[in-house]
Amino acid sequence: MQPSARSHQSGSASTAAISTVLSPLIFAGSLAALPYAGVCLALYRYQTKLIFRPLPTFLRTPADIGLAYEDVWIPLTSAADNTHAAGKLHAWWIPAPGSQKTLLFCHGNYGNISYNTERIRFYHSLGFSILAFDYRGYGQSVAADGILAPTEGSTYVDVEAAWQYLLHTRQLNPNDITVYGHSMGGAIAIELATRHPHLARLIIESSFTTMKDAVDAKKMYRLFPVEQLLAHPFDSLSKVKILKAPVLYVHGDQDFAVPVQFSKILHAATPNPKQLWIVPDADHNDICTVQGDTYAAVINDFCKTAQPQSAPAKS
Repeated sequence: MQPSARSHQSGSASTAAISTVLSPLIFAGSLAALPYAGVCLALYRYQTKLIFRPLPTFLRTPADIGLAYEDVWIPLTSAADNTHAAGKLHAWWIPAPGSQKTLLFCHGNYGNISYNTERIRFYHSLGFSILAFDYRGYGQSVAADGILAPTEGSTYVDVEAAWQYLLHTRQLNPNDITVYGHSMGGAIAIELATRHPHLARLIIESSFTTMKDAVDAKKMYRLFPVEQLLAHPFDSLSKVKILKAPVLYVHGDQDFAVPVQFSKILHAATPNPKQLWIVPDADHNDICTVQGDTYAAVINDFCKTAQPQSAPAKS
């Protein structure tokens, strides 16, 4: 049976009507997609500046808070040629005379080591000698090529250089070195521990599971395909499952920058020995000031009870 002329005309009219309605919508959608794509491109291009926020100027030095210290320079070598200088890291060596305990201090994504003097003073008061270093691009740490922008990969190279400085220049045993990381520094400390299982212990403060999770926690980025855009994944969650060193996770219950559930998830994924301390009334940056005495007791107990594996003199 052939369709009637009237049916054909009716179908054509309906198609035309639908087209008339949809065309402006499709056009509007295309226009809306352009700025969205532009924002995605901007996030991809500028994510390094959003994640890493280094500053060159120091607020103070350890001497300003009553601590004797030494400025040290840690050479970086080219990956292609270990004899070719690739830059140098600036660090503070703050000794605790008579103590065998050393803390390798990995700071977070903002500022430089001078923004962490209160934490440094707190840990020094617990009997730690401290090596606090800046990643390249932070403070006075520079790459030989003059490129100041850090990356996830470069921070891992930098913390390895700081570790080797403690072993070979300071002649320390790995079993005497505790590695501390705050926020992004926690992810850097965890990476180091996967390569050096015989370090004494890890203290991970106010850190995150992955950079994607940390970004997703910021509601303003939830509209964007973060996983596809992210070039610095900082995936601690997959790494903690193979840790051998004892780990203490510390997180303030009022931390709105990096939510407390991240440390709970990391702790659950970490093999024993491990501890988790959720700090009441503490935010992202004030744990040692809000709960200083209790925090000191937690760390002292952790250092006494969490014993490292036996290790060779250097690793």
